[in-house]
Amino acid sequence: MINDLMVDVLANLVKRHRRISLTAAADILGMDFEELTSLAKVLSEREEFELFDNSICFLMPRDQDAYRVRLRSHYIEKYAIGRLAASFIQEGDHVVVESGSTMTILAQHLAQVEQIKVSTNSYAVASMIIGAETAADIHVIGGHLYTDGQGALGPIALDTVAGLNADWGIICPVGLSAEGDLMYYVEEEAKFARAVMASCKRTMVLCNSSKIGVPSRFVANSCAQADMLIVDSGVEPSILDSLVAQGVKDVHVADVEAEASSEIVLLDI
Repeated sequence: MINDLMVDVLANLVKRHRRISLTAAADILGMDFEELTSLAKVLSEREEFELFDNSICFLMPRDQDAYRVRLRSHYIEKYAIGRLAASFIQEGDHVVVESGSTMTILAQHLAQVEQIKVSTNSYAVASMIIGAETAADIHVIGGHLYTDGQGALGPIALDTVAGLNADWGIICPVGLSAEGDLMYYVEEEAKFARAVMASCKRTMVLCNSSKIGVPSRFVANSCAQADMLIVDSGVEPSILDSLVAQGVKDVHVADVEAEASSEIVLLDI
């Protein structure tokens, strides 16, 4: 018999993580996997939750965590994704990078690409690449400067992006819904991502596994409109198959287990 109290406990855990694997939830709650799976099936009957093969997610938008919290949350996954993303950037490429914790981590890897030009609305991204003291050409996009790592947004930023025609636009949504929508909590961020996709020759979407299947408030575009999606190895293959079936063109999976902890440096920006 299912304990309603434990279903509520699981619900609170999923809300806190947005999306969590059943294995991790079982470990956290001190339950065996079969018992946890039974709870998850009952929880998924509620409209605001959805159960996948080995994970369950909370479907209701919620406030974003503070930038400094996000910078450390799922850091290994973001680091692996950033390393893989930078491998597709060639010497001399012009790249447009939006703001956010994943992009700040990505900047560590972009700084290693020779003769790269980076246009960004993020002071943190610009600072990271400048601090690497490489020959990178940095262009900071102006506009209304938002606090908490959201970068410069608004009409000035949108007009600037529209005229860039860069080789790559790199974006990282707050969530990638099960329907393939690239979603943001802040409307101005969704508009900026949409402008990046419209102006750049190719678009790369970075999305760690905690965001897959998790919607937010504003849709920037469909992931099928991007040229490449990079996720980490925590995403179930069936979810990726579903996204490909919806038109997502080119999916690459970053192997989190392959990252050596000795190579990773936590940021404090």
